[in-house]
Amino acid sequence: MAPSRVLVIGETPSLGRSIVDLLEAEGVHAVYVDDIRSQGPLTSLAERFPVVVAACNAPYCQTARQWVGGELPDVTLIVVGTRDPALRESPRLRLFPLPLLPSRFLGIVHGLLDAGTPSRLVSSGTA
Repeated sequence: MAPSRVLVIGETPSLGRSIVDLLEAEGVHAVYVDDIRSQGPLTSLAERFPVVVAACNAPYCQTARQWVGGELPDVTLIVVGTRDPALRESPRLRLFPLPLLPSRFLGIVHGLLDAGTPSRLVSSGTA
């Protein structure tokens, strides 16, 4: 297992696969899944993936709502493309609207991976 891996949850599959392609092109190993529940147990997710990206261009983002609800403890979560109005006010999520600015997104991902700390979100608000 590679030590620096990013888990990409493709709630919007085409967006999720595009993010995986972007990460892999930058030399970041990414694992794609359609549903985060396939990665159980979720309580140890942070130990396996330093960064988790939810790719969701929909009015409701299940992964982010699980994160806000405490179901994904200690996970650094980046949400790309969400239109979920309940998440806009959450200061604990890193939100990236579409169109995605690759250099900014990759800078955040590399920074989180380079920090080498357990998966805790260190900044708040939107990116």
